[in-house]
Amino acid sequence: MPRSIGVSTVFNFSGRALPAVLLLVTTPIYLHLIGVERYGAMSILWLALGYFGVFDLGLGRAVAQRIAQLPSLKGFSPKDMAQTRGDIFWTSLVASIVVSSIASVGLFWPLMELVINHVLHISQELRMEADHSIWVLLLFLPIATTLSVLMGTLEGTEHFGYLNAGQLSGLVAYQLFPLGMALLGHVTLPYLMSAAILGRMIGSLLLFAFCQKALGSPRPRFHWKLLTSLLRYGGWITISAIVGPIMNITDRFFIGVKLGMSYVAHYVVPFNMVMYGGILPQSLATALFPRYAALSEGEAQTTMLMAVRLIAAVMVPLSILGIWWMHGFLTWWLGSAFAAPSAIVGELLLVGLWINAIAHAPYGYLQARGRADLTAKFHLIELAVYLPTLWWAISTWGIAGAAFTWDLRVFMDLGLLLMAIGYVKAVASTIMRSLLLVGLSFWVATLPMATLHHHSLLADPWFNAIEGLLLVIALIATWRYSNRWAQHFWTRRRDRHRPTVAPITREGSDPMVAIVMAVYNGAAFLEEQVDSILNQTYRHFHLYIRDDGSSDGSPAILERLSREHSNQITLIQDGQQRRGVVGNFQILLDTVHRQGRESYVMLADQDDVWFSDKVARTLQGMRETERWAGKDTPVLIHTDLCVADAHLHVTDPSFWYYQHLDPTKDDLRSLCMQNMVTGCTAMMNRALLAKALPIPANVLMHDWWLGLVSAAFGVIRFLPKATMFYRQHGRNDTGAKKFGVGYLFGALRRVRSSSEFWRLMQRMQQQVALFLERFQSDLNPGMAADLRRFAHMAPETSTRERLYIVFIRHFSRHGWVRNLGLAMRLAIG
Repeated sequence: MPRSIGVSTVFNFSGRALPAVLLLVTTPIYLHLIGVERYGAMSILWLALGYFGVFDLGLGRAVAQRIAQLPSLKGFSPKDMAQTRGDIFWTSLVASIVVSSIASVGLFWPLMELVINHVLHISQELRMEADHSIWVLLLFLPIATTLSVLMGTLEGTEHFGYLNAGQLSGLVAYQLFPLGMALLGHVTLPYLMSAAILGRMIGSLLLFAFCQKALGSPRPRFHWKLLTSLLRYGGWITISAIVGPIMNITDRFFIGVKLGMSYVAHYVVPFNMVMYGGILPQSLATALFPRYAALSEGEAQTTMLMAVRLIAAVMVPLSILGIWWMHGFLTWWLGSAFAAPSAIVGELLLVGLWINAIAHAPYGYLQARGRADLTAKFHLIELAVYLPTLWWAISTWGIAGAAFTWDLRVFMDLGLLLMAIGYVKAVASTIMRSLLLVGLSFWVATLPMATLHHHSLLADPWFNAIEGLLLVIALIATWRYSNRWAQHFWTRRRDRHRPTVAPITREGSDPMVAIVMAVYNGAAFLEEQVDSILNQTYRHFHLYIRDDGSSDGSPAILERLSREHSNQITLIQDGQQRRGVVGNFQILLDTVHRQGRESYVMLADQDDVWFSDKVARTLQGMRETERWAGKDTPVLIHTDLCVADAHLHVTDPSFWYYQHLDPTKDDLRSLCMQNMVTGCTAMMNRALLAKALPIPANVLMHDWWLGLVSAAFGVIRFLPKATMFYRQHGRNDTGAKKFGVGYLFGALRRVRSSSEFWRLMQRMQQQVALFLERFQSDLNPGMAADLRRFAHMAPETSTRERLYIVFIRHFSRHGWVRNLGLAMRLAIG
């Protein structure tokens, strides 16, 4: 199984975080040693070198996309795949070196001469230093362009540890070597640029060595046909690589032309500082790119939408904190004189940073899916709007105008990307509240600038109080989304330190998994669901299917599928009449329990679609849990779901988020009131099957019963990742209803009378009574007593007693809104 996206993101974050810290430490030292104007000139020279990295012809991104896509293509043996990866690497590397060598002499040299001598407002002394520095940059340009190919190779193979070790070495040396040169007294641009280039060359050599190790040192081969294929994709990347940097560095050139080099420094310092705040979304986007390329379209969309929600949630408190502290930090770091014109730039850019962070997800998705042409076209549209607006804004508002224009550009970019993937409404509803919080934070921070004499309209204590309140609100929203991830990682960490009862089964002795599917009138989607199960990456499973007397074409479809896949499908034909959902699953589970030899059992609905790694991921969680719990302990593993419409267009990438469910509430008392185990995601071991069967006919749902048994006598573990499409088509036995105003009004209508409310309550109480009847002697006395009190609660029970049972004894629901409504109903009686 590929490395966890979380682990890859941590690697990427680590590789970017240290340079960010070094930037904070070294910038004031640089400004002191070489001066503000020389620092601005050095920034422009290095930006120019970075811009000419476009002469890799987009091969870096093309290499990453092509290598990542190879495992999903059929017809490749491991040996062929290894050599194809090597061919992609060497072909791209040679082409990149040749083209960049020609471009360095033919384009870079004359253009830099023109910019330095005729465009920038720069002193005569610095102009001479910059002229001499060009020769140093010319030597490094061919090596600089190969960096993208080296990094793309490691990204495509998901060797993010190697990638960040090599990249980090180069970036650290790039920042420290020039500083060492300046400390020795060599403060001219040729010395500084030579030292910086030496540092980057060290990183390049390391990356090359890591690529050889990751690819197994393949034999060098150059293929014209392969190069042509890569260039078709890379050509659009090249357009983006040309246009993107223009939009990212033109602001500095325009500021240098209109205002001078000192203003460049006042703009560059907050710009660089804020851009390092985008390390987390960049790290996640880099980790996700090869997954986008390898996954099916629907799974890739789900992953992308989850990334959008995660980035939006995490970046809001960081943006608010940055806006709140920007002016004070710049004053402490570089002095009040420097902070005065620079703080508003940083605050504006933080708003744009949050928007741009979200755009990383759809941008990477489109490129990984082979639609680099769309991102290139969007950049061309943005360029036509951005450049004239930027020139006018700098002329009108100075460096603050440049920052504001950058914000407008990234907002336009996000809108175009979302329109391309068709999820404007879904993403907008997800991020709107977060955008409001960031906008309010910026408005409050800029209130003191509203008068000519900068008299504060908002006294500092009020400013701090409001910004602090906004930060708290943002943190609550972030925690609401991320708590299940945090709980999952904490639980896994704790489980790994438990004493081992049974070692995890190793490859070569992979356990068999029984998958049971209950069918009734499911012809419309049945075949697609069965195909998704048969195409699982984990192959050691057997599918048991029982039709419950369908009147559509389901029986014929099942007969054909069972004949075509007789080694993997067993069709149970017992002649029994309609048994309903619970009865159908009862027969299936009983058959597997009595006749099957599989170690684990999974449940499947007839109308969903499983992700290709659903069995593998769930089984991994099961085996990790059994390592410390043992095979004799009932264990249930369940996952999140991706809510989709009948055509598998994603409605929400998280069922739990969609319905405001908390999978961490897995104790027996909470489960009595509200089920959070969705059966079609669940896997159970033999111990749970033996304990739970037979399932009583009068229970609310079979999965609810399994959840109660595992909570009482075993272990429930959840995986905070969707493993399937939960298709909503209007005929679902149980469905996903969005938790919002409409849901709440619907709930009020359903329980508009006390009798209706108690009818619903009594169904849950009956289920608890059945549970007590079966397992009372196995429960501890305290738990049995609580369950009896809940089961016997009635309208005649006093209000105080009802509230005590539900809320003090923890028979509550998920979320304060549901519990507020429950409390009101219990109080009314």
